[in-house]
Amino acid sequence: MTNIDRRTLLKVMGATSLTPLVIGGAASRAAAEGAELKPTSTETIYFRGWPFQPEVVADNVNRYNREQAGHVDYQTVTHGDYPTLMEKSLIAGDKLDIIYGNPPTAVRFLEAGWIAPADDVPNIEQIKADMYDNARNAFTYKDKLLGLSYFLAVRGLVVVNTDKQKEFGVDGVQPKNWDEFYAQVLDLAKKGGKDLYMPHWFNEFYGISWAFIWEVINRGGAQIDPKTFAPQLTVDGAGGKTLTAWKAIYNAGLVKEEVLSFNEAAIVDAFSSGRYLYSTQASYNLAVFNDPTKSKVAGKTRFLPYQGQSWGLLDSAMYIKSARKRPAALDVDVARFQSWYGYKDQTGKVAVGQRWAENAMLFSAYKTVMESEATKAAFKKNLVAEGDFDALLAVYSKAPHPDTWKTIYAEEYNTYLRNRLGQFLRNDESVEKVIAEINAQIASLNKKYKLG
Repeated sequence: MTNIDRRTLLKVMGATSLTPLVIGGAASRAAAEGAELKPTSTETIYFRGWPFQPEVVADNVNRYNREQAGHVDYQTVTHGDYPTLMEKSLIAGDKLDIIYGNPPTAVRFLEAGWIAPADDVPNIEQIKADMYDNARNAFTYKDKLLGLSYFLAVRGLVVVNTDKQKEFGVDGVQPKNWDEFYAQVLDLAKKGGKDLYMPHWFNEFYGISWAFIWEVINRGGAQIDPKTFAPQLTVDGAGGKTLTAWKAIYNAGLVKEEVLSFNEAAIVDAFSSGRYLYSTQASYNLAVFNDPTKSKVAGKTRFLPYQGQSWGLLDSAMYIKSARKRPAALDVDVARFQSWYGYKDQTGKVAVGQRWAENAMLFSAYKTVMESEATKAAFKKNLVAEGDFDALLAVYSKAPHPDTWKTIYAEEYNTYLRNRLGQFLRNDESVEKVIAEINAQIASLNKKYKLG
């Protein structure tokens, strides 16, 4: 990223950048924010996203280009592993300005010098103040804000088919933690129950590896010490208990080997079919499961509530700015577009974030979105019972952010886990062996990156 001195920055941004935002009237706020968000040049901004509702993204970008005289080129990356492809493009110095990124990806990219923090975007103090603490923590690394909010969700939410609950006679028995959960499904299996659980063990970067990460944390364990980075997994602790439980349900035939080769769409389709009692999913998929045009379990899908143990982890993604060398004016334009797209538009509304909340059930980092009546009403359309909205927020509020995601090797470690955990199940390996090897891998990565 081109370093901009104060004189150049003020010249390009204009005097309006020094005008404090007026908290009062909408017109004053819109004028201040709108003046800051229009581009200052005719240079093209290159924005590349992954294939989640790309038509919505394109429409949002078109609105910016139309209303703000922007020059944003958006394309969807439809094939391959998105983080890996973005990494290759960043290394190659491709024309790339705004990308999506999960926190662990962003940490790696920042340490490599491929992305720039979002701390210089317009309205940054207002943006930070509007963020929930857990979201700001997830998006912050070494006191730098990695990017602006795209979405947050609970990944690892245990969704429940209420018809199947009644069929198996467990509608009045809600497991409070992972031990109770596995005990229940194994007991049902012994009684002849079929299609009891579709786990989050699919073969994508956020699949089986993330399932292990969150379950260790949910059980009260850790994989690394957050200060020394030393490996923390033990056979008799959360890591060993997680693998023991996985092995038990896999060897009992509750989960077929083919699941290890699935993608996320496959497990979403599987639960939507109405076959399964439970499945671990992303919270936004409740909008799919309770949609009668997409699912056979519409109006019948709920989830296990928080009852003392967290479920899953805080999944999130940001709009991230690349650090490629740009002319000073274009650098300012990129920051302005990042602010418009990742926070408030020229009218003072968090338009993109609100649209995702209402149309796709995506959580936002911003209180402005999550505490609006429009968001509450939209979420309730995808929920079954009156208390489900508050119950979902309770699960969300307790969802942890993994310590491993704030290490430079988070993505490397994740790739290792993704491969190793599948081998563990397929080859029926011992828990002791795998825990020892995972700890050794952490120690090796610490040595490689001179941590601890």
